[in-house]
Amino acid sequence: MDTLTFAERISLRTNAVDWTLLTPNLGVEFDVKSTNWNRWAVGLTLKTKWNTPATFKNRVFYNITEVRADFRNYWRTRQINNKVPAHTGFIDRLFSCRRRVVKHPKTTYYRGAYMSFSDFSIKFGREGHQGKALSAGITYGIIKPLYAFRTGNTLDLDLGFDAGFVAVNSEKFTYNRADNCYTRTKQGSWKVVPFPMPTAARVGFVYRFGSYPITKKYRWRYDADAQYQYRIDSIANQRVVDAINKHNRDSVESVIYNEFWQVYDSVAVVNSAKADSMRIVNAKLKAEADRKQAEIDRQKAIDEKKEKERLKAEKKNKGKKAEEKPEPTEGAEATEPNATTEPTGEQTPVEGEAPTEGGTPTEEQQTPAESETTAEEQTPAEEISTSQPTTSQPTISQQETNQPSAEPGKEASNE
Repeated sequence: MDTLTFAERISLRTNAVDWTLLTPNLGVEFDVKSTNWNRWAVGLTLKTKWNTPATFKNRVFYNITEVRADFRNYWRTRQINNKVPAHTGFIDRLFSCRRRVVKHPKTTYYRGAYMSFSDFSIKFGREGHQGKALSAGITYGIIKPLYAFRTGNTLDLDLGFDAGFVAVNSEKFTYNRADNCYTRTKQGSWKVVPFPMPTAARVGFVYRFGSYPITKKYRWRYDADAQYQYRIDSIANQRVVDAINKHNRDSVESVIYNEFWQVYDSVAVVNSAKADSMRIVNAKLKAEADRKQAEIDRQKAIDEKKEKERLKAEKKNKGKKAEEKPEPTEGAEATEPNATTEPTGEQTPVEGEAPTEGGTPTEEQQTPAESETTAEEQTPAEEISTSQPTTSQPTISQQETNQPSAEPGKEASNE
C-alpha cells in the first residue's frame, strides 16, 4: 500500500469547450483518501463570463456564471479470471467493470454525481432568457495520460459529459430597438424540467502534482493488495536467490581458492627447492673459487718469500767471497778456470799442445775460452791478480757451482 502526499492528492482541471465559448473556467479535485487504492474524489469547478465588453451588437450576448461540485468514483477494467469471475446479475452486468479482454489498460474511467448552481443571461435571437438554475445528475467520462514532466507532474486528457435534472427560474425579455432597451415579456418562476438534460460536455485537461501519475492511482483494493504481496514475494524470492547465489559463489570461490593455493604451494615448493639447489651450487662454486684464490695467494706468498731468501743468500755469498779472496803474488798471472771445470790440481791439455810442468798451462797454451772472462763474471779481486795459481782458490762461479743448495725446491721454483 502506497501513501500519497498532500500534493499528490490534488489536481487542477479545465474545460476546453467553455474556453471555446469564451468562458474562463478552472476546477480543482482532491482525493478522499491518501492510499493508492482509493477511488473516490471530490471536485469543485468555477466558470464565469458576465457583462464582458464585446464588438458584436447588443441584441446578441452570452453571460453565465456557474459553480459546480462533483463526486467521482474512478475505476479500471479488470480481467476476468479464476479469482475475478464475471458478474451474473442484470444490474451487476450493467455496471460491471470486469471484461474478458482488457483493451485499454492505461485508461481510467470515472462515474459519479454532480450538483451545480448557475446565473445566466442568454440572448441569440429576438427573445432572451435570464435567470438562475439548479441542476443535479450524473457525470461520466474517461481520463487518458498525455504527458509527464521532468518534475514528476503529469498532464491528462479528460473526456466526459454531465446530464441530470434542472430547476430553472427564468424570465423572458426582448430588445427594443427604438428605445435601445430590453423589455421583460414574462415573469420568471421556478420550474423543474420533466426530463433529464445534458448540462455539460467536457474536452478538458487535468494537471496532477507530485510524482504519482494516474496510472498508479485509483487501483482496485484487491489489485493493490495483490501487487503489494507480489512485491513482498519478489523481495523474499530475491533474497533467497541472492542467498543461493552467494552460497554457490562462496563454494566456487572456496574450490578455486583451495585449488589455487594447492598449485601455488606445489609450485612454491619446487621453486624453493630449485632456489635452494642453485644457492648450494653457487655456494660450492664460490667456495671452490675462494679456495683456489687462497691457494694462488699462498703460493704467491711462498714464491715471494723464496725469492727474497734467494736474493738475500746470493748477496751474502758475494760478500763472503769478497772477504775470503787472498792478495795476489808479484809476477804471477792469475787465470780464471773454466766455470764448467772442477777446481782440481790437474787440467786436461788442449788438443795439439803439450802440457806444462806442474800441470798448469802457460799463458800461450790457454785457449780463448779458458783465458777470457766476461766483465760480468770477473770480480774486482780477479782483475787485480792475474798470476794466481788455479789450485789455490776457486772462483765465485765455482763456489756457486760447488756450494750445495740450502733448499732443493728453491732452484726449481726460480727456474
